Amino acid sequence: MMDKDVKRAERARAALKILQEQAADGSYLPVSAIWAECLDRVPLTPYESELKSHNRPRGEIDWRWSSADLVAAGWLRKNPSGIGEWAITAEGVDALNAHPGDSLLLEAQRRYSLGRARLRDEIDQALPERWVSNDSAQRKLLAAADVIVQEGLRKGMSAFAPGREVWSSENIREVRALWISAEATEGQGFTGNLAIQFADATDDQRLLMAEVITLQVLPIGWIIGHAKKRERVESMLKAMRHPVEIPQVFDEAFSGGAFNPGQGMQSHVNKAITVILDVLLAWTELTDEAQVAALEDPVKWRDLVLGSDTAFPTQRYALLYLVHPGFFGPIVSTDHRQLIREAFIGEIGGEFSDDADSDLQRIQIALQLKAGKPVTVYDEPLRSRWHPDAQKDESTLLRDDEEVDDALSVHPRGFLPAEVDLTELAGATHLHEAWLGKVTSALHRRGQVILYGPPGTGKTYVARALADRLGKPGSVVKRIQFHPSYTYEDFFAGYRPVTDSAGQLSFSLARGPLREIADEARKNPDVPHVLMIDEINRANLSKVFGELYYLLEYRDDAIDVLYAGSGDDGGKSFSLPANVLIIGTMNTADRSIALLDSAMRRRFSFFELHPDVAPVKGILGRWSEQHPQTLPVAALFELLNESIRDREDRIGPSHLLRTDDLGEDDLRAVWEESILPLLEERHIGTGVDVHVKYGLDALLTIVTTDTDATTET
Repeated sequence: MMDKDVKRAERARAALKILQEQAADGSYLPVSAIWAECLDRVPLTPYESELKSHNRPRGEIDWRWSSADLVAAGWLRKNPSGIGEWAITAEGVDALNAHPGDSLLLEAQRRYSLGRARLRDEIDQALPERWVSNDSAQRKLLAAADVIVQEGLRKGMSAFAPGREVWSSENIREVRALWISAEATEGQGFTGNLAIQFADATDDQRLLMAEVITLQVLPIGWIIGHAKKRERVESMLKAMRHPVEIPQVFDEAFSGGAFNPGQGMQSHVNKAITVILDVLLAWTELTDEAQVAALEDPVKWRDLVLGSDTAFPTQRYALLYLVHPGFFGPIVSTDHRQLIREAFIGEIGGEFSDDADSDLQRIQIALQLKAGKPVTVYDEPLRSRWHPDAQKDESTLLRDDEEVDDALSVHPRGFLPAEVDLTELAGATHLHEAWLGKVTSALHRRGQVILYGPPGTGKTYVARALADRLGKPGSVVKRIQFHPSYTYEDFFAGYRPVTDSAGQLSFSLARGPLREIADEARKNPDVPHVLMIDEINRANLSKVFGELYYLLEYRDDAIDVLYAGSGDDGGKSFSLPANVLIIGTMNTADRSIALLDSAMRRRFSFFELHPDVAPVKGILGRWSEQHPQTLPVAALFELLNESIRDREDRIGPSHLLRTDDLGEDDLRAVWEESILPLLEERHIGTGVDVHVKYGLDALLTIVTTDTDATTET
């Protein structure tokens, strides 16, 4: 039997040591680079070399898991954006000196265990007293919110820059006046308008506004991700004459959220900010004693937040939750609060009190005590008791206002067609702007398109150009290529055989590119994520997509997938996020579009790129206007394709799209090395001598003769 020799402690120390040596300032390094260096310093033992899940050796998996101990000890930070980067903390640098050898990991494990035990004790003690969550994302955002409460509301100081008095009554009034007096500029979006509105603001005013925006985005989950939250806050911080960084406690909190407020809070973001500033203005008008009382008593805080104006209740309940989470809980829809109260009133005796919020807290406590742990009424079996028809993660009952700020609307696709600069895209691709607009609109409307045509028509180039222009901060673009042996297991998920160092065969569940990009799309749901599939028709599409065909048409539904554990959160069911966009390319020289099954044709929008029709037709002429050619390249190309009988055998122009002036030697090389071999393949068995019929000399003679005749005429 193989000795289970594990170098966990040595490798944990090595990871911190590498970070200390290469990034002692706390900047992030890629996990892959840290692991490669660790491997050089602490090689894998035979036991650790066994390949396990994701084709990773046992030692690497163990090393990644042990990093949780270093994080819990406060010595290691992981980039909250989820891109796979680590950084050492100042405490981590000190720990390397304070805990020699293997004692470093032992101390980290001790702190991790103490932290877990302390958390369990805190939860157990809180269950009969207040609304409790065991969700780490909620704990992080509440910890960040508490910094604003303690530093901003209680002390009047900045939550981002300690010692800076930006939450003063005067600064709050000035920021609100700036915000209220400014008019939104159409087409600028939220961050663009902020830059205009605060162009003449002081650094203290900009810093306060950044912290107000933080308060607004902190608790929002599902519809806005880490990248977008950072972008909004940094739009103010970077405008400062002397910028400050977002503290780590807030950056980590931006990765999660406490509730899905529906699209209302996003499409009405201007009104949400106005509500917060109005509440802060009312806060400045309280006496010191009244301010202390509001922070101590949730009912008094509610009196301030709701006051005489109940407009935009979702934002107001978000403020109630952030300051007094144990009393109000993470439910911001007034309709939901009413339905939940009515459904579960029996848990507290069946009698409604005069305080609906108090009833809800008592109901939550009763449910927690019954379960012996934190619970949420948004999970089954409790959810079906109050709203059996509701779809998970949707707040369809929220109706705060009917007016929508169009420039700020967040679409489930993660983009709006108007955001794509079609003029610039047309210039980059030399295709017609109207045609590109149709492709963009179809991708927004349906979520997936296919560009098809013969070789050399620019299908992949156009797909890449469009994908690049759809990208926003937090977006992921993946490119894969289908082939005849490509399978469902390659595309989505499946068990793959792995052999350990002893030659023993085992199977591990591995995720494919569609599964991976779906995970990325959930992390940043407010931006598009693009999966480009080259040569999509070369695979057996029914086998590759399987049951996933259904999700292309019904993005809001979940479906049971083939392999248990490959679904959402490691479960059996899977849903495809609406912001996963699929751009396929199809070479019609391999297989005609007519041969695709009806399920495929029904679920994708198809756009042809063919040298005989717009937008490809005439592209060499348009290209030559910008890149003049001595030889009649465009005329040669037109004559070549006119000579080819079969439409699908015709040649795309990409072979001749050269920025330099093609000399005869270069043109002959392209003809003999690229164009004629393609035609030879397509004319096998036809008896046509492609070198005679389509040779450069023969065609060049015809074009030159025609040109001379035209000139004489």
